[in-house]
Amino acid sequence: MTTPPTPAHPVSLTTPARMRWQDLLSAHRLEMQDGRIMVPDGPVFPAPDGRSPFQIDVDRIIFSSSFRRLQNKTQVHPLSENDHVHTRLTHTIEVGSVGQSLGLMAGAHIVPQLGPDSTITIADIGYMVQAACLAHDIGNPPFGHSGEDAINEWFATSRLAKDELSGRLTGPQLEDLRHFEGNAQGLRIISQIEMKRFDGGLNLTYGTLGSFIKYPRSTSVPEERRKDYTGLKKPGYYQAERNIARAIANVCGLLPLDGLDGAWRRHPLVYLVEAADDICYSVVDLEDGWELGCVTFEEVERALAPIARHPEKYPGNADQRWADLRAEGWYAEKSEDDRIGFLRGKAIGNLVKAAVDAFIANEDALLTGTLDGDLLANTPLGVDAKNCKKLAVRKIYNAPHVLPIEIAGFEVIHGLLDSFVRAAIDIEEHQIHGKRLPPQADRIDKLLSGRLSETVGLYEKIMRVMDYISGMTDRYAVTLFRKLQGITI
Repeated sequence: MTTPPTPAHPVSLTTPARMRWQDLLSAHRLEMQDGRIMVPDGPVFPAPDGRSPFQIDVDRIIFSSSFRRLQNKTQVHPLSENDHVHTRLTHTIEVGSVGQSLGLMAGAHIVPQLGPDSTITIADIGYMVQAACLAHDIGNPPFGHSGEDAINEWFATSRLAKDELSGRLTGPQLEDLRHFEGNAQGLRIISQIEMKRFDGGLNLTYGTLGSFIKYPRSTSVPEERRKDYTGLKKPGYYQAERNIARAIANVCGLLPLDGLDGAWRRHPLVYLVEAADDICYSVVDLEDGWELGCVTFEEVERALAPIARHPEKYPGNADQRWADLRAEGWYAEKSEDDRIGFLRGKAIGNLVKAAVDAFIANEDALLTGTLDGDLLANTPLGVDAKNCKKLAVRKIYNAPHVLPIEIAGFEVIHGLLDSFVRAAIDIEEHQIHGKRLPPQADRIDKLLSGRLSETVGLYEKIMRVMDYISGMTDRYAVTLFRKLQGITI
């Protein structure tokens, strides 16, 4: 077996080096033995039941326990009592559906380029994008993005973190803890935690893993470099998964970035996964906001109508296209519910086609890793889609009913970290120096099925704590916090 080739020199934005679809669509699986990554070799065949490797990826993600827990994790509205409002699970299923459509449409363009010896089909690329979409939020903690903020604030400001961790962990390890990110946690879940625990995880294909890793860099990239390239915006992996990230880059042939060890240019299919997510929350979050009274029907209609009526087909600016739609008799006769449904369907359809058109038009920039911005920004509907996001930020994400629950979420997560990180430190002290193990630490270890005491090193113990807390649903986090505080009513 030979190690997959790695580009010989780092590339700049002007370097003509290109990624190859044959490498990017690798059907080889991440395989590990005793923590060592096995080098892929030989042909890949469909499963005996006829499923392709990428269809198996979809099935493994859907049937994972981390995927199932998304049903009780915040999308935008924490602990909502309205059953019609999206959870992370319903959002993820919709993103997967849109992603499959994007993958199929892009696949019709890609597959003819692969040559007669390729076994990759158009359906395979649809499954590959769908699988990455289904996993895209699997690492999100309770309370959504505010949960990420709560974790990062605790490790940056809490007395326990300052007094006990700074001198015990390396700089990169501290950066992991101070920059918790759902994308990085997601890679850890699918490659380490689910199914084969710390031995390859779900054993997904490298093509799917490459399509999933939205930000192919660690937490240690200097602040001043993070605006240089879209893929540097956030961390995509932790130090614990550094070798896995490197294997993904090597097998898929991702191009390395200048002067940054462990950072690469994005897999082109990442842009389709990102577009699927953007399309769904740009449109559906507005529908949820209207359902909950955060925005008026007219505000939603005004935002979605210019997308539903594509400027290439209907004349005028955004306001004109909105006014023309309202003047149509068949539309005016519909109820508000039916109008929202019509706008949602047409807007998603138009955005999907626009994203694929942009993908094909910018294929060279995608393969050289030089595309500026996301796909939707490179379409005629980019401004209108951005206006939807602005409306959602202004009226929905910071709605009065959301903020108090997010504030409470900070208290819950900080309280859980106080208890669990303290236990990790006490167990480490007990193992190294023979200090007495406090009963509370022993009980917390038992709650985690012994995962703290079986682990060597403080960083590894705290990462196990992060796995447990970030994997909680919103309701379980609140329930456990109340129990630890002695609140029984």
